[in-house]
Parts: sequence; C-alpha cells; structure tokens
Amino acid sequence: MDTRRNFLKKSAALTAYGMLHSWASAMPASDRLGKVLPMRRIIRNGEKTTTFSLGGWHLGEGEPAYAERMIERAIELGVRFFDTARGYQRGGSEEYMGRFLTPKYREDIFLMTKSYSRTWEKASKDLELSLAALKTDHLDLWQMHTIFTRDDVDQRLNDGVLDVFLEAKAKGKTRYIGFTGHASPTVNLYMLEELNKRGLEMDTCQMPMNVCDPSFESFQNKVLPVLLEREYGVIAMKTMAGGSMMGKRIDTTPKEIATEDIPDVVGETGITFAELHQYVYTLPVSSLVSGCLTLEELEQNVSVLQQLKKLSEDDMTRLVKIVKPYAGLIVENYKRLLD
Repeated sequence: MDTRRNFLKKSAALTAYGMLHSWASAMPASDRLGKVLPMRRIIRNGEKTTTFSLGGWHLGEGEPAYAERMIERAIELGVRFFDTARGYQRGGSEEYMGRFLTPKYREDIFLMTKSYSRTWEKASKDLELSLAALKTDHLDLWQMHTIFTRDDVDQRLNDGVLDVFLEAKAKGKTRYIGFTGHASPTVNLYMLEELNKRGLEMDTCQMPMNVCDPSFESFQNKVLPVLLEREYGVIAMKTMAGGSMMGKRIDTTPKEIATEDIPDVVGETGITFAELHQYVYTLPVSSLVSGCLTLEELEQNVSVLQQLKKLSEDDMTRLVKIVKPYAGLIVENYKRLLD
C-alpha cells in the first residue's frame, strides 16, 4: 500500500509540474474529418495524440475489406493514432495501412510502426520496407520492438540498431523514436539505464498496463515512475492481457500453458470490460493501444473513452485486489522471469 501511495503522490507531483498531460485538459477536439477522441500528450515537446490507438496486429489478420472497414470506422469515431509493426503478418498489417489509411489520411494521423530487428543491417532494411509498405516518406513514431532480456538489449545497442533509430530521426525518416517491452520490467529499466549511460533519451515506451500488473513483476510500479521522471510518452498495451483475462490463448502464450489452464478472470470476478480500460486510462498514460477483431469491439473500446469515468484511488485498489489471485505467469503469460 505504501508503494501505491508513493506512486500516486509522485504522479500527482509530476502532473502539477506539467510533466504529464492532465486529465482535465484531455478534452475532445475536432479536425477536418470530424470529432476527435480525447487527446493526451505523447511527446515531451507537448505533441498530443488520441488517448486510444487502434492496434495493428488484428488489422492484418483479416481480409482487405475487413481492414478497410476497420480503418474507416476508426477515423469516423475520432481515432487518430494507428499502431503497426514490420513483423505483423510479415508486413501485411503495414501494407493494409498503406492501401487504406495513409493515401487518404496521412496528414491527419499519428502513425507508429516498430522493428524487431537486432542488427544494423536488418533495422535499416526494416525502416525502408516499412516506409514503402505504408506509402509515406516519414513515420511519426518508430519503436524498437519487444526487448526481451538484458542480452537482447546489449545486442541491439552494440550491433548498431540504436544508431539506425537515431539516424532515422536525424534525417526526418521518423519524427520520434521509442521502445517496447512486455517481458520484464527489469529489462525495460535496463534499457533506460543503458540509454542514460550514453546520454540519450528516447521519446516513448510501450508496455503492459492492466489490473493484474501491480501484483506481479509490475511495469506500473517499477517502470512507470522512471518514465514519468524522464518525460517519456507512455503507451499502454495488453489492457486485457492479450485476451488472457477472458481465458483466451494468444499466439505468444508458452506451449506449456494449456488453454484450460487460463482462467476467465472477467467471468469469474465480474470485473467489467469498461473497468479494465478505466483502470488504465486513470493512470498517467499517453495512449492505450488495443487490437479489435470486429467493428463492435472497436466501438466498445471507443465508447469507454468517450464516456470515461476517472477512478478514485479506492476504486483502483479495489480492482487490483479483486484480480490479485489471478496475477502471474498463467494470465500474464507474456511476462518472463529473468534468471
């Protein structure tokens, strides 16, 4: 409880000093396309984007007509932040966005893609392939994707991947750079310290944020305060643990975890879809990335933000307590314990 109180006090202090985009100012706006969802600051220079981002993995899983419908509906609903990665469907998600999103809406959106590459050569190639597939001459945000272990961080930094990112930003091929990590908060902290040793800061970090997280190998408790101190944009993912909170198996679930081993947290506890998202939105995050399989799921995601209820500290504590028995490697099966 003391850790939780200290975290909230620290977050409140940072907000007071203008280092976070305050809740009160996260109001809906409009652009040439219509109403825009509430926006929060994502870059330390003050740039904002919509507090909900459409995830690119699911977008690339369906047929072209499905991707087009999802993109058009997202735009209609006021989404202006779109996520993808070079590794999604071997570039398939990027290609859909290059067909249906950027030709019509490039100047209206915040466009993010990511690279899994671990060498200078592969990262350089990924950047050019991403730009070509997305049909744009620059990205808004390019992230070093899925740092997994300390050795993984060392390899990417020592083999020139960071140099490719820095050069891409210097040359205007991407406006901002960041990294993602969902395996271990220790690894994310290690990445931040290695950057600090070099006198560098990236712009964003994407990581899991959900009601189970504070009870096990917590990104919220360990990494989020450091990111806020350094004025990173914080992009939340896995708000529903990639579907595991509904007892669903995902592609990255370890083979030793059988489908029947994954409990339906939502069904067993009565916690609601809206509460799962409200919990994350109440945290000092810049945006929440969520993949959607159907238009109904997209509309449900957006409606939570449109009718957002900010939770109290007691509300937050209650939700964490409810799901605490489920926290750990079965539900949060994207996490890894380091040796």
